[in-house]
This record gives sequence, structure tokens and C-alpha cells, in this order.
Amino acid sequence: MTKGSQTTASIKSPPAASDRLWRALALLIWVVPMVVFAVMVIARPGSRTLVPLYQEAVRNWWHRQPLYHGPAGMNYLPHFAILFGPYELLGRVLTEILWRCSAAAGMAAGLWLFCGEKRGSDRVKAFVIVSAITLPLCLPALQFGQANAHLGVALLLAAWCLRAQRWSAAVVLLWLATCIKPLGLAAMGLAWAAYPQLWWRLALGLPVFVGLPFLFAPPDYAWSQYLGAWENLRQCSEVTEHRFADLNGLLRTFGTALTGKASLAVRALAGGALMLVCWRASRCEIEPHRSLIWLGCVAGFLMLFNPMAEENSYVILAPAMGLMAWWAFNFGVKRAAWLFAAMVLTMGLLPEPLRPLFGNRFALAWHPAMTIGFLAVIAWQACKPADTGARSMPDAGTQL
Repeated sequence: MTKGSQTTASIKSPPAASDRLWRALALLIWVVPMVVFAVMVIARPGSRTLVPLYQEAVRNWWHRQPLYHGPAGMNYLPHFAILFGPYELLGRVLTEILWRCSAAAGMAAGLWLFCGEKRGSDRVKAFVIVSAITLPLCLPALQFGQANAHLGVALLLAAWCLRAQRWSAAVVLLWLATCIKPLGLAAMGLAWAAYPQLWWRLALGLPVFVGLPFLFAPPDYAWSQYLGAWENLRQCSEVTEHRFADLNGLLRTFGTALTGKASLAVRALAGGALMLVCWRASRCEIEPHRSLIWLGCVAGFLMLFNPMAEENSYVILAPAMGLMAWWAFNFGVKRAAWLFAAMVLTMGLLPEPLRPLFGNRFALAWHPAMTIGFLAVIAWQACKPADTGARSMPDAGTQL
């Protein structure tokens, strides 16, 4: 080997080693937690998990028994029992593992897609950084097998489809989110505000969505479960215990809460304000900032105004915060980038170390407080003068 070729090889080898390191990190950061969770499931199946509740709902559906037994039971639409049916066929342990892994794979895929405008090692680095920011807040929901993780995946993938102008796929994912949880209806309203061209596609999906349970059960039983779902949602809206991390979770920390008409009025006003933010983004923002503003508004609204939002529910918000941090850093809005990163990391990392001091009450106040701050910042970004910041850039997508 000549001296020149030796020099060239010595120059090229460090980047190659660096690329391998980043790829190894990208794999480990997602695989290691899921292997740990799988071992926990095998060692103690049925322990600290919500999956048996979903399995019971499927069995009740198959045997035409009532799905709903109050807020402590199943709190989803009948569609969820149909969707979870294939998992139930796999057996107890395999169901537990694959349910968690499908959520993690979907979350990783969504983040990878948003990092896809860069190529090669730059894309891998972006994915590792965004994953490291996002994953700590996602892990509790993945550990316990909560359906919130799958709802978060559906919304994240819908955001990417909106960013890529894949309207039909986005609509399918939005209706899928509603099948997982009725909270998906709020996501549709905000999607219509941010992407008005969706309206007729969303309307076409309505009869399919409504008719789906009738395809898998006798009409009288399917209708009775619709009525049961409505009554169950009413009961969930009246929950008053200080164990949820919504806006009232924050307020109850200080000895007060919103109830009755006041609660409904605040939810309506907040929903209207976020629709205006999304509408503003539809006219001023470039991609992917527009789709991330939509995702952040949806996730933030669901966290603050779902009366049964738990600490683990924030898996829905985590991808929006992590991707917004990376987007802001790419565009030189470093104060916002560090702020978003600090918000999502403190939400993911602080509750467990502080649990001996505060129990679960720290998360019940901190998570909604951070969500309010996050929504305030992205609303300001969407409504600031059009000749500043990211709007002056020709294509935000090329920076992710």
C-alpha cells in the first residue's frame, strides 16, 4: 500500500467508525428497553400491565357480553375490541410482548420518517438525538402496555403523512386513532383547521367508522355497546380524584379544580384557540413545522383536557416535543430548542427520582404545567410575524 493510500484510509476510517457507532446507538436505544420489558413479561406475565383488560374486552366482544363496567374498566369505543382481536389470538405472553413491540416499532418508525430528509449518517444522528430526547417520556406507557402508546403512534404517523401530503393515508390514520380512543375526534377537528383539504376525506370515513362494529357483531349487540360507550364516557368525564395529570391535576395541587360548566367552557375556549393556531399555521408555516404544530396542539389538548389523562398518557405528547426541539435547533432557534428538550426530558426523567418525596403528585402538576408552556411557545411561533424565523426558509423539510 502506498503512502497516499495509507493517508486516505486513515482519513476515511474514523468517519466509518463513527457511522457504525451511531447506527449501533440507534438500534440499542430502542431494542434494549423492549428486551427488558419482554423479560419482565416472561418472568411475571400479567403483572403491572393493562393488556389483560384489553384481552377481557375482546373476550366479552366475542361472547356478546357488555364491554363497559365504569371508568375502572375499558374506556375505549367498541372498535378497540375488534382491533385488539388478532393480538388476543396469540396467547397471553406473546400478546403482551408483541403489543408493546408494535407500539415501539411504530414510534421509532415515525421519528425515523421525520428525520428522513437528511441522508446517511446525518439521518441516523438525528434519529438517535430525537429518540434520546423522546424515549424517556414514552417508556412508562410502553412498559405497562398502554393503548396510549398506539394512539401516539397513529397521530405521529398521521403528522408525517400530512407533512408529505399523503392525504388519504393521513385520514386513515386519524380514523384509526379514533378507533383506538375517542380522543381521535379532537385530532380530526384540529387537522381540518390546519389542512382544510382533508374535510371531504374525513367525511367519507365517517360511515365506515360508524358501521365497523356492525360488521363484526349482531346489530342489537353493536348498538348496545355504542350506548354503553357513551355512558362510560359520561362517567369518565365526571372523575374527580386527584390521580390524573390533566389541567385539573395541576389545579388540584393548589386546592382547586374546574367543574361543570366552567370546565366545559375552558375546554371549548382552549379548543377554539388551538384551532386558530392550526388555521394560522396552515397559512403561514412551512413543512415540517406546520405538521409539528398540528401534532403539538393535538397532543397538548388531549393531555390538558382529557379528565383521565395519566402520567403515562404523555407518550402521546413526547414525539411532538422531541421533534420540535430538533426542528428548532436546526433552524437556529436554540432557546426554543433547549427549552423543548428540557421540558420533555424533565417530564421523562424527574418523576421516578422525586417519587419518594412527592409520590405521584409531582407528575400530576409538572406534566400539565410543561404542556401549557409548550403550547404557549408553539402558538407564539405560529402567530409571530410572517417575515421572521422559519417562514423565511424555502423548505423546512430539508433540515430534518
